[in-house]
Amino acid sequence: GYPRVYWLAGFTYPSCFLTAVLQTTARKNAIPIDTLSFEYSIMDAPEEKIGPQPKEGVYIKDMYLEGAGWNFDDQCLCEPNPMELIVNMPIVHFKPSDAKKKRNPAEIYQCPLYMYPVRTGSRERPSFMVFVDLKAGDGDSDFWVKRGTALLLALAT
Repeated sequence: GYPRVYWLAGFTYPSCFLTAVLQTTARKNAIPIDTLSFEYSIMDAPEEKIGPQPKEGVYIKDMYLEGAGWNFDDQCLCEPNPMELIVNMPIVHFKPSDAKKKRNPAEIYQCPLYMYPVRTGSRERPSFMVFVDLKAGDGDSDFWVKRGTALLLALAT
């Protein structure tokens, strides 16, 4: 069978894997793929406690949060601890959903997900993958943009 939780950095082309997840949902529900986008839920359980595969989408593990901390109680971004530049991100459920659904933009930070710490990547292989919607916590979206807050799949190039 398929894994319950995926390590996205283990794929040669992780963005293609995410497109395949959208495509699978589109085919299963007989809807156009361009009407889908991802909805993100943060799982507050370790990998061992995660149940079976989700009905839609995938669980993604081993991402790193740079420029912020994660508040497990409120499920939102927070100030990192002193001298803590990078923290482990909890498992995230990437769930395909209707792209037209609106979220409150004031409470959400569209956190960029990069393959490498070098955010520009290279001409042949860009590093940026997708924006992951995270609850902004006490800071608004601009606050986290100025901090350079981002998710990373790997800590070394």
